[in-house]
Amino acid sequence: MTTQPQNGQLKAAFQLFILTIGVLYGLAHLAWRVLRWHFFNRYSGIPEIEKLGTTRSLGQKLDGTAVICGGSIAGLLAARVCSDFFERVIIVEPEEWLTTEDGMRRYGWEQEHKRTRVMQYQSLHGGQALLYTGLRELFPDLDEQCRYSGMTIYPADRRMNFAGTPIPAPVESYGGNLPKAILGSRSGFETLLRRLVLGQGKYRNVSQIAGTVVGVSPQSDDSSRIGRTKIRLADLGVEELDASLVVDCTGTTRAGLKWLSQSGYGTAVVHGDGKLPLQDAKITFDQKLHYSTLICNVTPATLEKLPVPSNQKIETISYGFGEDNTSKGRRIFALTRMDGNRFLIFAGQSSDETVKYETLDAMRSLVHDFKTYKDPIPEWVFETIDILEESQPVIHSSHLRVPPTAYIRYHQTADLPSNFVALGDSVFSIDPIFGQGCTKALLGAVALHKVLSTRTPADAKEIPGNFSEQFFKEHFNKTDSFWQVTHLLDYGIPSTTPLPGEDLQVGSLIRWYLRRVQILAIKDAQAARTFWDGAMGFGTSIDFFHPSLVLKTLFNTVIEG
Repeated sequence: MTTQPQNGQLKAAFQLFILTIGVLYGLAHLAWRVLRWHFFNRYSGIPEIEKLGTTRSLGQKLDGTAVICGGSIAGLLAARVCSDFFERVIIVEPEEWLTTEDGMRRYGWEQEHKRTRVMQYQSLHGGQALLYTGLRELFPDLDEQCRYSGMTIYPADRRMNFAGTPIPAPVESYGGNLPKAILGSRSGFETLLRRLVLGQGKYRNVSQIAGTVVGVSPQSDDSSRIGRTKIRLADLGVEELDASLVVDCTGTTRAGLKWLSQSGYGTAVVHGDGKLPLQDAKITFDQKLHYSTLICNVTPATLEKLPVPSNQKIETISYGFGEDNTSKGRRIFALTRMDGNRFLIFAGQSSDETVKYETLDAMRSLVHDFKTYKDPIPEWVFETIDILEESQPVIHSSHLRVPPTAYIRYHQTADLPSNFVALGDSVFSIDPIFGQGCTKALLGAVALHKVLSTRTPADAKEIPGNFSEQFFKEHFNKTDSFWQVTHLLDYGIPSTTPLPGEDLQVGSLIRWYLRRVQILAIKDAQAARTFWDGAMGFGTSIDFFHPSLVLKTLFNTVIEG
């Protein structure tokens, strides 16, 4: 007599359970959408990039000179932004040859000189699709100038994979047309930017001098501002320049830290407001990364012999492999066409010992030693190495020990001069393996543009007293995620020396989860789109935690083990 009531109660309880799960999922999905909107608008930089080409005029430009300390990627982008806002912009570049015709050659591979202060000038270089999107806003003739420089613009399909098994590019979710990226060498890319900023006469208020900034001094009537920069010229003479804004783009030298300390900045007493004295602002860890690069100069006849997969073109042919075993130092291999008739073969590995791959045979042996997930490494990769070896090309070989990763936490530093900012590696470096460095420099320029654009008419003559603070807050919002990615993933490598007070278990659960999403991306469109967006700069830090993606990832883990 009690069976039917009991069955009814069980059915009602089950229905209530299903309803509760549905409501909770719906609420989680709604909360994620709201949070994602917030992250996209505050941290991605994409809304600000869309405004780069439409600078809001405040009438007369700011009085005085913006001094850009360093003329590499970050310095050139900062100079382009400052050209819209300052009467004069001066780039102080330490390498004198970059002020000559050789520094702005049409083809970067024909340069007679090579950068001595840029670690990766003759190594693997890659740029995210977001970088191209931002550059198009800053330089409307970018496509034309890329073609002129022999650099290729292509749909940004890097042929990503998980330990050799392809992750499909989300072509359909982008309406059949992936966002584009630039394919070329670091030397070609930097030379292109220099010519865009300095070589066409479009930004007549921007100039470049050969020298090194060796110090700054406070303004005589207002010590909260830098008044002058001291420059050691190429002839070793010293000159001082008045400066309305000082932009540190000295890269991993991070010379701004020294200038400010010598001039007494960053020494104010801290009263528990979370601010740091300048001497405590720097943190660093070391993943002990080694780079080996072979650049092969090949003939047109050799190019014709090379095997080209059916889904690629010879102009953009590429292959990359990342090992799924960090015990050997997260070994990475890449083969790609560069600008000009050149092929680049690259190996990266983190290790306590020096690791070099200095010949094509060494590269071949490395690839043979890789363990794949499901699919074998394509035969055309080995055929390409064999053909290159048989042709006996001129090979430029380089080995780099990538310096430790460091962060100057200017966004937390007290008592900075109001007219000092820093961009690119001058603030922090990241693992170059992820190809985010130039995007980081772009977003630093975007932050500078935003803060300069939002000044009021009352600030028409000079930048306001809170300018530096506002800039570093905006710079943190737009770029800190790059540091967090490097921090998270490099802690998965046994050779990494962590930050003081941390161990390599930090972030282990998230690393496990991200690896499972990457495995899912092999067969799931949502996971593949999320992975591609993250790799190309269009994602946010919470995209990997979409409720449905979390559930699918966990379910796939249970099924596949």
